[in-house]
Amino acid sequence: MFEKFDLAQALDKDTYENIIPGLRDRIGVLQREFRDQQIPVIIVFEGWRFSGISGTINRLTYALDPRGCRVHPTQQPSEIERAHPMLWRFWVNTPSKGKIAIFDRSWYTDTMIACAESDRKTRFSPETFSDILNMEEELADDGAVIIKFFLHISKKEQKKRQKKFQKLHPEFSPDDSRAPKRLRNYDNALPKLETLITETDTARTPWMVVEATDRHFTIIKVYETIISRMEEILKHKSLAATKSTKKKTPAAQSSILHTTDLTKSLPEEDYIKRLGECEERLHNLQYTLNRKKIPVTILFEGWDAAGKGGAIIRLDRALNPRCSVVEPIAAPTWYGRVLVERVEGFCTDADWQRAYHEINVLEDYLVRSGTIFVKFWLQIDQETQLERFKEREEDPLKKYKITEEDYRNREKWALYDTAIDEMLEKTSTPIAPWTIVEANDKYYSRIKIMEKVIERIETGIYKNKKKVKKCDIGTACEM
Repeated sequence: MFEKFDLAQALDKDTYENIIPGLRDRIGVLQREFRDQQIPVIIVFEGWRFSGISGTINRLTYALDPRGCRVHPTQQPSEIERAHPMLWRFWVNTPSKGKIAIFDRSWYTDTMIACAESDRKTRFSPETFSDILNMEEELADDGAVIIKFFLHISKKEQKKRQKKFQKLHPEFSPDDSRAPKRLRNYDNALPKLETLITETDTARTPWMVVEATDRHFTIIKVYETIISRMEEILKHKSLAATKSTKKKTPAAQSSILHTTDLTKSLPEEDYIKRLGECEERLHNLQYTLNRKKIPVTILFEGWDAAGKGGAIIRLDRALNPRCSVVEPIAAPTWYGRVLVERVEGFCTDADWQRAYHEINVLEDYLVRSGTIFVKFWLQIDQETQLERFKEREEDPLKKYKITEEDYRNREKWALYDTAIDEMLEKTSTPIAPWTIVEANDKYYSRIKIMEKVIERIETGIYKNKKKVKKCDIGTACEM
């Protein structure tokens, strides 16, 4: 692939200085237009060592308003970053709407290093390309413009620049690079880079290989490529994008929720006994998880007043606070796209329909990265919800939990019911299944949740060699 590029291309200084002012002005205008239209931009720079990535980024930022642009140099992962899946540290640095993020090396460098350090050494893992493409596709679907550059120089040019650098900076050595030795060898890295670029070059997130022998030529080509992509996006961006008109689906009997037996209950004495047993087991299991460095994510969704908070409190009480954290999500995210945003018309039909796939891809990636993932839907009926609303209004300590919004949402019960049923059907996968919790009785629901968490943790730790007896209410609900 690389052999087709003419590395002798160059621009003289006068030509460069005549062209660059206009390009800088234009990219500054486009940055402001993208800010006004709330379009995020992700610019990725990869390339050979000593190909001039840092210098090119420096010249690019000359023209950008620093208030709307941030450069992310990809260094050796920190201890916190190593404790997460590889792509996590890049996800958290993706730009908000209207901002520009520039990655000085990226997930592609990490992927190359992971390949070199793995047992394979000469080939990528089967999931590598799908993980990258899924991430970039999701970002593009959400409106981000992704521009990827690879700065290409010859082996001879690389050696010349390395010698010059070492002469100017004798305190640095080739071993200072975080890349494994085999990747620092031009001939060894070449076929891997060609494979990586070829497999991740798509219509929506294409690669631009830049002939980087001449610095002036490199900078001009980078500017022109970015300007061309941004102008193309503005040209084709539909000005008629509006909120979707929601189709009022009749209140049909849901195939999942309406088969849930909400009469299930648990006597108080049984609840107290089993609660103590669960707390002790969870308390012990967390130390095994901590020692084996196994992450656990427990996700709660459910109707208003279904008992999510109370269930979380009982789980959290059994855990050492150094080993757990509760993340309250006030505004709807993640599953909110296919529930609140869908029903209330806060997004288009295409947005929430696409979200099912995005959710499944994300959860699949987390589980394959080693996370024990448990999802609960807490189901109650309308009568129970109304009773709990009234109890909250009459209790000074719980009155803060009830708002006019809660009552307003009750009027759309049938629409939410349909959305929930479809969500459960389309996002319950073998690798990340939903557990439906019959939550009219809080004693029953809390024990079912705790025992299911214990079961899933033990499965994750001991590879299906469970250490405790299955309980009758913790095993029959998984779809």
